[in-house]
Amino acid sequence: MLDMFRRPTDPPEYSYLYGLSGAGMVGSLFAAHMAGVPHIHIMGYLTSSVLCIGAIVCLASQATARTGQTLGSVGVAGALMTTLMACNFAPSVLI
Repeated sequence: MLDMFRRPTDPPEYSYLYGLSGAGMVGSLFAAHMAGVPHIHIMGYLTSSVLCIGAIVCLASQATARTGQTLGSVGVAGALMTTLMACNFAPSVLI
């Protein structure tokens, strides 16, 4: 929907690069959980909440709305992964 407001003179955006860092965050949380790091879910919740708060801040302006949308998606994905880790499922269920 935000592409409706794009002008031909706008510079290119590289929002997909946030996805790489989000995948790195989710992957490192999962690796730390599998390695047995105690209370890693607390760090996952903290990181996800900071990303979601940053998304709300970015959504307040049209100039940064795309960044806010991406930050919110990464934050929610991290929170979902952290919640699955906090439930202490068997590793065979998570994979």
